Amino acid sequence: MSVIDQLEIITGERDVLTPPSRMIFIGDGDFKKVGQLGIDRMVAIGDLKPTDRVLDVGSGIGRLAVPLTKYLTTGAYDGIEIVKEGVDWCNKEIHKRFPNFNFHHLNVYNKMYNPKGTMQGHELRFPFADATFDYVILNSVFTHMLEADFERYLAEISRVLKKGARGYITMFWLNDESRRLNAEKKNKYDRVLTPFTEKTMVHIQDLPESMIAFDETYARESFKKAGLTIRDVKFGSWPGRENTIDYQDLLFVTKK
Repeated sequence: MSVIDQLEIITGERDVLTPPSRMIFIGDGDFKKVGQLGIDRMVAIGDLKPTDRVLDVGSGIGRLAVPLTKYLTTGAYDGIEIVKEGVDWCNKEIHKRFPNFNFHHLNVYNKMYNPKGTMQGHELRFPFADATFDYVILNSVFTHMLEADFERYLAEISRVLKKGARGYITMFWLNDESRRLNAEKKNKYDRVLTPFTEKTMVHIQDLPESMIAFDETYARESFKKAGLTIRDVKFGSWPGRENTIDYQDLLFVTKK
């Protein structure tokens, strides 16, 4: 731990379960407040239970894991992440205090987040047995993933979920409304999204993983093919909608 990091803790600027700001790579906003809001939403409308064994795909640097340490009374948690620094920090600071919270590094290539990755996403296998988990979380993971990887992750998620397991997933869906708002330049980005493939649109053509949106019909078919039922969708504000509960589109799923 650097001298600056130690001073932040001593002066009360952050606690031991909040990473240094220089290490946070998972988005804007207050680390603890944003994490707690996500868990509160999963509990209130996502059917998360304190006894669940949870799989957090794209666990980042523990933003959701930290509030879950207070909620999962008899449950357990596994996080998988492609950014090794995040995994290392979580194991050092969270796992050592909460042994039922484990973090795993998957060295998967992603042009934006892990350009030196040695494994392709469409080739991976999660390091867990079939039917292990009661709940899966993917918070802003599919927003940075190409089609072949998306389909592979869905298959692996389905494999490791128990029958009747539940999930909370955020992503961007293209439908008539979001396409219209994008064309009208009302989206929350600095430019309109442009087609990348027949099924996707992106923010930056040379770096599609920075933000990618999937055709809704294709996405629904992909979930169904993987054996995952979408029981509810709450569309987000990202294309320019008003009166939404979140920025991204929220999907609540169950395993058949």
